[in-house]
Amino acid sequence: MNASAYVPAAGLPGIPVGTLVRDTATGRQGILRDAFPYEPPDSRPVPGSVARPPQLLAFIRPVGGGREWTADLGDVVPLQ
Repeated sequence: MNASAYVPAAGLPGIPVGTLVRDTATGRQGILRDAFPYEPPDSRPVPGSVARPPQLLAFIRPVGGGREWTADLGDVVPLQ
């Protein structure tokens, strides 16, 4: 795959991007922006260590704007 190729947001099974959702772990509500395997920059291995696998996360934006947050896929439920 070309690293610069555009990959459209997929959402979650049964929860498309743009859906109002609740993060049940925090109780926060927001708009689902995307869900994909995320590898934080600090998870890259140093020589002699083992790499951690990417974590599947949902990216959620607060209604009306604000700082986006991430949630485990199993903690995201639709509100609409």
